[in-house]
Amino acid sequence: MFLQKIRDRAQGWFAYTIIGLLIIPFAVWGINYYFEGGGPMDAAVVGDSKISVQEFQRAYQQQRQRMQAMFGNNADPALLDGPRLKQQVLQQLVEERVLNQLAREQGLRVSDRQLHDVIVALPVFQQNGGFSKELYERWLRNQGYVAATFEESFRLGKATEQLREGLTASALFTPVELEQLIALLKQQRELQYTVLALANYVAKATVDDAKIQAYFEKNRDRFVNPEQAQVQFIELKLAQLAEGVTISEADLKTAYQDQMAKYGQPEERSASHLLVKLPLNPGPAEVAQAQAKAQQIAEAIHSGAKSFDQALQEAKTDTSGALEGGELGVIGKGMFDNPAFENALFALKKPGDVSDPVRMPSGFHIIRLDHITPSQTKPFEEVREALAKELRQQQAENRFYEITQNLANLSYEHPDSLEPAAKALDVPIQESGWFSRKGGEGITANPKLIESAFGEEVLKRGVNSEPIELAPGHVVAIRLKDYRAATPRTLEESREEIGKILREQQAREAIVKDAEVLKARAAKGEPLQTLAKELGGKYQNAGLVSRDAPTVDRAVLATAFRLPQPEPGKVALASTALANGDQAVLEVAQVIPGQKDALSEEERKSIAQQLTQQVGSEQFQGLADSVQIKTKVITHGDRL
Repeated sequence: MFLQKIRDRAQGWFAYTIIGLLIIPFAVWGINYYFEGGGPMDAAVVGDSKISVQEFQRAYQQQRQRMQAMFGNNADPALLDGPRLKQQVLQQLVEERVLNQLAREQGLRVSDRQLHDVIVALPVFQQNGGFSKELYERWLRNQGYVAATFEESFRLGKATEQLREGLTASALFTPVELEQLIALLKQQRELQYTVLALANYVAKATVDDAKIQAYFEKNRDRFVNPEQAQVQFIELKLAQLAEGVTISEADLKTAYQDQMAKYGQPEERSASHLLVKLPLNPGPAEVAQAQAKAQQIAEAIHSGAKSFDQALQEAKTDTSGALEGGELGVIGKGMFDNPAFENALFALKKPGDVSDPVRMPSGFHIIRLDHITPSQTKPFEEVREALAKELRQQQAENRFYEITQNLANLSYEHPDSLEPAAKALDVPIQESGWFSRKGGEGITANPKLIESAFGEEVLKRGVNSEPIELAPGHVVAIRLKDYRAATPRTLEESREEIGKILREQQAREAIVKDAEVLKARAAKGEPLQTLAKELGGKYQNAGLVSRDAPTVDRAVLATAFRLPQPEPGKVALASTALANGDQAVLEVAQVIPGQKDALSEEERKSIAQQLTQQVGSEQFQGLADSVQIKTKVITHGDRL
């Protein structure tokens, strides 16, 4: 649509203007700039490591999507697209890179097997009760990753997690500190209070016509009937299309045959391994030494000089750190980015067979086949309903895409009416009620529709909107039916609202004044209960309460537990506003510390664990901050 407008207007002075704008960058930077990808590619440099602009953009878009999902239509565009979020994401990437370098310096690493186990267990990659390589690869493509880059990044992240967990687990929280905390958390306070109800003050407030008129004259711009619109619309819903789709038995069976691999369980193998480790970035001599060691072990097993289990036990008791081994569990084809391991495993003929050494990034593996689970295929009847639902959805999606495109074309080709589109698609033209920029009922509550209805195309030019996706599978096209401009309200139209505003202002002033009087008199020794009767308040003797007492208003509790401990024979007094505008005046007569036996042993352990984690997290953050200060960091905010 946008290109069509350019085509229609690309003549005369307009065409020359476009050409002129295109010439400027070629003249300034040269045409090679566009073909050689000129310009800086680093968003930041952290020590000897670089954070690319592409890496930043990927992280920024992921964070933006998370926030959009969290806040929905209430998301603030200025927050999502503003510089603050970009700076936060870049700072997070810098911190991660600093911690990755620290983890490497500490010798922390994640083995191929550990990495594999974590990735295949992630919920996002699960389908039909197990890991789906198809889902995994699709996710990588959608996120802009290649497998090797993602897996290395994930490996570094898990190593950093080891560093965090190690520091957190070693944090200390002493028994004395725990007892002090219990005394504070389980503290009780003797509380009584009086609540003055705002509604009573509003009911007694009086406002004369002179004050109403004066307020109106001073605040005329506040009293306006907002602009309103009424629209016609065509609505398309994917769910309704799916309900009308029928799938023949022949189509189901054909799809079953075509997707047999999807409903089959491929052959899987259980294995154990011995690993002669390689350091990161090994030299030729280190590789040769490790290969020779692995070959020696393999030959001893193949010759019968020792069994695989004996060699495995030796690896487990090895103190050099160069050997490791154990069971690997179930392995299917396609689990490893490097196919050498699975090729060797699936080349073994029967359980008990042992491979020659296999080179992988972590070192040389000697693999024993422990068990074979043959491939299986679910019968047609078992998957029939799921397959029918999937095919109905696919056909509905294809049809929905097709009619949405038709709707877009017809709305554009006939901009002054929705009737041609409604007739061609066999859908009714519906009408909304009146709504303002704050929204209305039904679809007119949707921010996207509101923006379009009051936008340039629909409101100003009076043409059909482009299809608006209100939600996945829910599209509408609208046009303006009627419009009411914003108009000033008269004094009579505003009188009731102004009276309510002024009465509430008067009531709030009066209730705060009475609360202060009540507190002052209570400080002189007058009982709260007597004062409550005199001022029309509601008296409550709560007795001994804890911090989470369910029968006491949260604002009253919070204020009560902020008061200092009263001196012997005296009370501590305070007043506070409640959420509904009521005012409370409260007094605390005594404070009783929490006792050692106030918590069960299980609760004590839980609190101690939480506090230890908190202390550990604070120490970890302190370590991260200190390392970052010592690391040379250069950020390029202008490239974000």
